[in-house]
Amino acid sequence: MADMRDDAGTSPPSGEAKGGVRRFAIASRHPESDIITSFVLRPEDGKPLAPHKPGQHLTMFPDIPGIGVVKHNYTISAAPNGETYRISVKRERDGLVSRWLHDEAKVGTSFDVAPASGAFVLPEPATRPIVMLSGGVGLTPMIAMLEAIVARGIDVPVNFVHCTQDGSTHAFRAHLGELAAAVKGKLEITIFYSRPRAEDVVGRDYGIAGRVDMDWLVANTPVGQADYFVCGPLGFLRSFVPGLAKAGVGEERLHFEFFGPVEDLFDEGAGMAQDTASTAPAASRAVDGSHIARAGAGFSREQIGDGILDSAAEAVIASDRDGQIVLWNSGAERVFGFTEAEALGQSLDIIIPEPFRARHWEGYTETVASGRSRYGAGDLLAVPGLTKDGRRISLEFTIALLKEGGDGAVEGMVAVIRDVTKRFEELKALKKQLAAQQGA
Repeated sequence: MADMRDDAGTSPPSGEAKGGVRRFAIASRHPESDIITSFVLRPEDGKPLAPHKPGQHLTMFPDIPGIGVVKHNYTISAAPNGETYRISVKRERDGLVSRWLHDEAKVGTSFDVAPASGAFVLPEPATRPIVMLSGGVGLTPMIAMLEAIVARGIDVPVNFVHCTQDGSTHAFRAHLGELAAAVKGKLEITIFYSRPRAEDVVGRDYGIAGRVDMDWLVANTPVGQADYFVCGPLGFLRSFVPGLAKAGVGEERLHFEFFGPVEDLFDEGAGMAQDTASTAPAASRAVDGSHIARAGAGFSREQIGDGILDSAAEAVIASDRDGQIVLWNSGAERVFGFTEAEALGQSLDIIIPEPFRARHWEGYTETVASGRSRYGAGDLLAVPGLTKDGRRISLEFTIALLKEGGDGAVEGMVAVIRDVTKRFEELKALKKQLAAQQGA
């Protein structure tokens, strides 16, 4: 699945800051439907790929003419093979990278790619039934998972439920049939067409006309036992992630891939993420190193910096490349409750709620490796935080990368953080009030 926000204007990786970023070229491209095309990517250095897991995604840095280097995520749509990646991209009308890939990128076009990452992966070993629920191009990680299941022979029942508009938008139709045949009855496929065409034949092209709903899922899938993997557009996830949680699918069995504010997925009483603001980074322009702030009127940069650090108005936290806290100001003590002595040397995990740590470290590791941040040039990242007494709070912050020599390898990060819990709760209350008025 793609992150639909583009980080345009990012400078290309350089020197030691490149970390694990490698140059890949498009080896081939294949249409999967009228709107989805697959691109096979091969490393230009000819070396094997780093190991990855089916369901993970790539971060790409294509250099688009007239725009510059753009940072974008796409899910790998093929099981690991050690030689190539495959991404399957829907052409979005407003998608800068997707339009470039579909309309301009050719076999041989190359760009930088960061190592695969992501926690949306199959359990190892798989001991429970698996239900894969996807909408539109959200089937891409499911295809990678299914290919891996066939190759490894996972001995659990698998339900693949996919929803799309009609036969023209149905990607991987023939391939799904081949995968089902290979596992001999262990894979049950149900395809929903929301608006089937006259030429679409039920029983051949799809199984059910209309849209899948929670009643169907409860009646036809093992809600009490299965691991659920859900991927699709925002509206699709809004329908099923909270619904499955309410139906009794616990957090340990409910997995979803979504790039954006997690509170958008949950209504009141859904039982999960009630106090969170976001789990995915918001894209932004990278800081241009040529724009250096200079102090004047008799003040030094050091004086101004000390004033900010010594203030309790904002929490300022710095961490090394491994995520260990190396600076903790009085504002951080006010927001989180830990004293400087308690915080220094500790992992950032002490202020990150447990369900969100995997996503945090995925982004942190990627930023250290690539030397580029998805945020920090004005756009705010909204995340949940954890206080010393165990309270969940809502935070907004920006970061700056601390690099060796100013433009070398990332040595650490510094974050300026604000507690926005009160504002977030007021916004939730207002939304609830407006919803009640509209329903009256």
